[in-house]
Parts: sequence; structure tokens; C-alpha cells
Amino acid sequence: MSGDPQPLRAVLVGCGNMSRGWLRHLAELQADVRIVGLVDIAEEAARVRRDEFGLRDARVDSDLSALLKALRPDVVFDVSTPEAHARNAILAFEHGCHVLSEKPLADSMEQARRVVAAASEPGRLVTNGMSQYRRDERNANAGIVVSVTPERDYPGGP
Repeated sequence: MSGDPQPLRAVLVGCGNMSRGWLRHLAELQADVRIVGLVDIAEEAARVRRDEFGLRDARVDSDLSALLKALRPDVVFDVSTPEAHARNAILAFEHGCHVLSEKPLADSMEQARRVVAAASEPGRLVTNGMSQYRRDERNANAGIVVSVTPERDYPGGP
């Protein structure tokens, strides 16, 4: 067996305009992440994003639960609407996934507390922020490290 780390298997949920930025930045990073699924309530939007980024092997669906069950990814990238963030995160944790979400974490403090509590039970990681990330070369041997760089593509950033 090779000592090379396997790429993270990711499902991206929410295939509107913001998903383009997330996928573009992942491609620029040459990150060790493989998008295995794309989910949107309008399945055609997921199909369009899959084709736009040449993700030929990625499955598309409008049902996040079904896709998580079928694909068993490591992480969910949630670029959906804020009202859906808590529901999507908790569903991801139930399927054993970590969550990287667009901001805000949830649409209320109560929902945000539910997300944090749900993440702590299975020992899953949850974080949220903008879609501008970089590879931290100091930790490249440990795999992909994602960190926010708000000065890029962020109107009002430094």
C-alpha cells in the first residue's frame, strides 16, 4: 500500500454563483480534494456546475441525504443558503462527514449552537468562512490545510 495520502472526498451542496468561486479556488490550490458529488435543490444547477468544472465522475442530485448515503464522503462543502446551513451540517455529521460552510454558520444563534453540539458528538470538525483558501506549505506533508485569506476577492477585506 502506498504511503501517499488519499484525496479528501467531498460533496458540495449549493450550486449557485458562490459555488463557482469555491470550485475555482479548489482548482487553483491543486488541493488533495476530489469532488465526488454536487447537490442543489435545482438538480440542473448541479449538472451545470459539474460540466463547467469538468467533474465528469461527480454525481449530481437534489437530495443531500441520499447522496451522502451513496457516496460516503469525508467532507461537505456547504455553499447553500444560510437557512439551510444548520440542517445540512447536522445531516453531514449524521453521515460521518466534516463540514466547511460558507458564512454564516446558521441563520440564528440557536441553530448555530445546535450545529456545534451536533459536531462535538461524533467528533467532527465544522468551520465556516469565505471561499478564498490556500495550501499551507508548512504542513503539506500532513495533507491539505485550509485557511482563510480574506484579502483576496473580498470587498472590504484589508
